[in-house]
Amino acid sequence: MTMHDTFADDHAYQKNLRWWDGFTISLSIPAALFVGMGYALGAIGGWTTMVLLGAVAVLACLQNFIYSEMAAMFADKVGGISMFAHEGWRRHSTLVGPIATFGYWFSWSSSLAIYGLQIGKLVQAEWLPSQTWTFSTGLATIGLPHLIALGVLFAGWGLNVIGMRVAMSIMYVTGVLVVVPIIIFAAAPLFSADWSISNMHWDLGASGESGWRTALAWMFVLAWSVYGIEAVASFVPEFKFTVRDSKIALRLAGFFVIAVYILVPLGVGGLTHQADVAANPVTFYLETFGKLFPGGDIFMTISLIAGLVLLMVMTTADGGRVLHGSAREGLTIRQLGELNRFKVPGRAMSLDLVVNVILILFVGEALAVIVAGIVGYLLCHILSLTGFLHLRRDMPDAERPIKLGGQWLYIAGFLVVVDSAMLVVGALSAKITGYGTTKELIVGVFVLSLSVVLYFYRRVVQDHQPWIWKESAEAVEADLAVNAKPVEPAEVAAAELVDSDVESKEALTESTLA
Repeated sequence: MTMHDTFADDHAYQKNLRWWDGFTISLSIPAALFVGMGYALGAIGGWTTMVLLGAVAVLACLQNFIYSEMAAMFADKVGGISMFAHEGWRRHSTLVGPIATFGYWFSWSSSLAIYGLQIGKLVQAEWLPSQTWTFSTGLATIGLPHLIALGVLFAGWGLNVIGMRVAMSIMYVTGVLVVVPIIIFAAAPLFSADWSISNMHWDLGASGESGWRTALAWMFVLAWSVYGIEAVASFVPEFKFTVRDSKIALRLAGFFVIAVYILVPLGVGGLTHQADVAANPVTFYLETFGKLFPGGDIFMTISLIAGLVLLMVMTTADGGRVLHGSAREGLTIRQLGELNRFKVPGRAMSLDLVVNVILILFVGEALAVIVAGIVGYLLCHILSLTGFLHLRRDMPDAERPIKLGGQWLYIAGFLVVVDSAMLVVGALSAKITGYGTTKELIVGVFVLSLSVVLYFYRRVVQDHQPWIWKESAEAVEADLAVNAKPVEPAEVAAAELVDSDVESKEALTESTLA
């Protein structure tokens, strides 16, 4: 009996998402570009930022292709890439699953406070600049931005706990607002007289460290706002046509992020001076956008806020599903494995809410914990990619509705090496980027260690099972066979109908051109 057999059968997600919903979810990731890009532009220049962001985006796209195979292979598993890591490592270590899920969850969850505070600062800067009052909670100084962050945090939580379709409606509206500045900034070199190539600089050696170390340190930080396109994988069980929709959504998100993360830094970098960006790495967008047309600063403020709201809604949904999937698989406490009456993980998302209220009220500047989150997040990617390699070796004959060619084994190995280098160098080079200290690294290690403690409690205390270090091959294969969700005939018929329609249109186009 598997762990998720112990939950009621009615605790299943509604399958009402399509691939365009998944792509809309991925639109939240470019919104994160506007959170971190300014710091990079101000420190290392436009050309450096564009090249490094483009490189990380290519890595993210390649990873999404690999995750599409695993998403189709484990279409019934809730938890996205952290669950892929668990499935790939079960035969080798039972600790990888809880470590990967908690590393992934904390990176997403802790970012809610960061996004909320950014919204608060934007609102204060644009409409309430005179409201500079503060008070102390004993551990942090709280002002208007913190209270606005709390309000947005509760609103995002409320939208998510009443169902995914409601959350998707908000994502579509905010997604449109995010796309507008992305398109305008990307096209700025073509139409704006204010854009100048002289504003673009290559300052990889500005920190005084070697170029390769500086590059890896900044890629470590930038990966936090790029690799997130894999979040689509967390919603795979909710796609109507699981294999087809997940494949299109994951791969389309990968191509989209490459275009955005190359063109937008080029456009923004050429519109402003590096020193101005360094002085105001978050709010400089408002003045820059205001140069393009009257009232642009106000529109940019609204667009940035919309993008951050989109991020918060998606992050709450994603983080909650990861915790829920972890509990369903017996990797953390049982209480997080329940869905509410709207068929969403209300308890898990409420834990996100509590964690971020604490960060806002008692940490204050939540950006300080970003390094702790990135450490766990990159580790999760490394474990997921090595899990892919394990699955290809351990279960070569397992059913794979999407199977990549043999060259992807080498690509996966390359990605593991690059991600590992980013993790080690980035975590030990905080002085280059200015993100985090040793204290934040300790926080990251503590969170990962806590996952093992909760796993022990779940297995030994709650489930009354003996402790094991790895699972037998027979148990893993039996679990995969039992829980492999057969494709429904209706899904096959619909998919074939769509495919045939597409093929007919393609044939008509070819004959017309001929």
